[in-house]
Amino acid sequence: MDHFRAASISRTKGGACLQMKLVYNHLAPVYLFLLQWFNFSCTCLLPTYLNLFHVVIYKITGSSNHLLQVHLDSKQKYPSHGRKATIGQFYAVILPSLENLYDTSLELDEYQNELHGHDTIVRKKPEDDNKHLDLDMEREDECGICLDRCTKMVLPNCCHAMCINCYRDWNMRSESCPFCRGSLKRVKSGDLWVLTRSGDVVDQETLSKEDILRFYLYINNLPKDTPDALFLVYYEYLI
Repeated sequence: MDHFRAASISRTKGGACLQMKLVYNHLAPVYLFLLQWFNFSCTCLLPTYLNLFHVVIYKITGSSNHLLQVHLDSKQKYPSHGRKATIGQFYAVILPSLENLYDTSLELDEYQNELHGHDTIVRKKPEDDNKHLDLDMEREDECGICLDRCTKMVLPNCCHAMCINCYRDWNMRSESCPFCRGSLKRVKSGDLWVLTRSGDVVDQETLSKEDILRFYLYINNLPKDTPDALFLVYYEYLI
């Protein structure tokens, strides 16, 4: 096995991406020769414990045609710098992250297509209707007791919502719900539900960027394959 190319993540600028190669050290041919010489079997786990193989991650830049040539030409030269990961790190972190990013990209495409189809069907509302809608949204975020706009807590027994300050006040005062007078004696702060607001919900695009950022940060923290080489940070396009 000369090269192993895993999945890559294309970048939005410059056509750059990450590519991976499975490499072995100078002791691997000797090890394989001894296996063939002694005709050993069931020794597939020994190379992992001896660290004979590792995965090197490179940053490849260029146009899409150049990237296609990299995939097709097995003699294509890789950059002289990269990050080194063990086989265990690849299967435990890198490969699941790539699969998660791929699934997230598919969900993001479906989400954008749904939004585009929804925008083409729904007509634009007048400005007055939008103002009334904003007022209704603000009223939904208000606490029913103190009328402050804040994150509301939902009681598990009666499902009434209020801010955390009002809950503590009424819990200390009467140990009952201010709306239905339900008992709060056995209700603790950890039993409350948090009622999310519209601003607390993160869209798919933001989640995808955060996942990519965490993946690049993990790759950037891996040890260098060439100690004196400078490994560029991959997530500058997110800024």
